[in-house]
Amino acid sequence: MHIIIISRQEETTRRAFQASQLARLGLSFEFLDAFEARDLSDAECQAAANVWPGPTLPQDIACFHSHRMAWHKVAEMGAPVLILEDDAVLADTLPQVLAEIERSPMPANTAYDLEFTPEPHILAEHESLTFLGGKVVARRVYKNRVGLAAYVIGPQVARRMLQDTERYGLVDSYFWHRPWLSGLQIEPAQAVQMRFLGEGDSVLAFHRPPQKKPFRPAGKLRKVLLQLELELNRGRCLLQAAFRSQRREPLIDRAQFHT
Repeated sequence: MHIIIISRQEETTRRAFQASQLARLGLSFEFLDAFEARDLSDAECQAAANVWPGPTLPQDIACFHSHRMAWHKVAEMGAPVLILEDDAVLADTLPQVLAEIERSPMPANTAYDLEFTPEPHILAEHESLTFLGGKVVARRVYKNRVGLAAYVIGPQVARRMLQDTERYGLVDSYFWHRPWLSGLQIEPAQAVQMRFLGEGDSVLAFHRPPQKKPFRPAGKLRKVLLQLELELNRGRCLLQAAFRSQRREPLIDRAQFHT
């Protein structure tokens, strides 16, 4: 399976780590130069903030554009691709899992989430697929507000996401709550961001450090309407989860990760 790693050109240390990690796993890849937040004007940032209910930082918008750039490449390639952010640490079992995903039929509306994040998801009680003799499973994810550092999509999902993101949205939260998307969480997770690899993980890690004042929607009514639209989409996903799901963190086997 082809692998795209989203990375800023100046992140030489992360790029070196990824090159070493992927070589150790025997996987080929390409770097995709990330969109730079510094290239955004205040007017562009405010325009993006006007179509998202929460606070918006320039790096959020840059991340959004970077993933869209990756989706364009997936759509052009015409085959499933693993998209990584450059701080993703990968499990030793990832090559075998990717091989089994490639061998399995992949419905046009399916995306695989390979990432662990230390925040409860809403996951199906029963697995949809099993890999490696049942040692790894894929189960439907109905709610995941954070995390887009390691996921597999095919060209159909890439094209649909490009259509759905013609206006800005906080990309990880927006991605997993498309009503048409069938997201599948891989367990144990096959990737984790470096900051979450320690034993003391906490949802506090998602709190943003003090920095430049974020941009916000212009007008309270606009913010309320945008929030309502977002919650309606999340609500549709939760209705699908009724009576057949559980709220918990994804499973992870930390012994499979090395830095």
